[in-house]
Amino acid sequence: MYLKSKGIDLRKPFVDTFLEFAKKDKRLVFITCDVGFSFLEPVKESLGNRFLNLGITEPSAMVTVAGLALSGMRPYIYSMINFVTFRCHEQIRNAVCMHKAPVTILGVEGSSKYSFLGFSHNMLRENEEVDFLEKLPNIKCYLPKTEEETRRAFLDSYDRNLPNYIRL
Repeated sequence: MYLKSKGIDLRKPFVDTFLEFAKKDKRLVFITCDVGFSFLEPVKESLGNRFLNLGITEPSAMVTVAGLALSGMRPYIYSMINFVTFRCHEQIRNAVCMHKAPVTILGVEGSSKYSFLGFSHNMLRENEEVDFLEKLPNIKCYLPKTEEETRRAFLDSYDRNLPNYIRL
């Protein structure tokens, strides 16, 4: 079971840490795929043109962030787990992992508001996305359970010059 379901939301500690580093490192960019509006407002305000909402285009967005990463930027791409992993598996494999692009993928569980939408918006079982991501080359998966583990996941992903996945 995801911790967010148990009342622990790891997005805020992640955003706080991300913004702390984004003030110093202009290579950091944050891309969302039309989700997270309320809690991402501070990111949008702080980053200006380094914050992009690319809409419901996860596969295209994944290729875009790979290009940004290979051009020297450090993109973090955020969406619900199913959208940012399953829908763009081929792009993660080919554009991100095979090119060792330093992209960090941020997956969040669909909230209870989306449960009625079924399996397209929700996981079928725990670690479903990790099972295939860990089989890809060069990617490291982080499954933090506390605020401190979330901060460490960001720090490690920031220091790695390779693909990462963080489940928030």
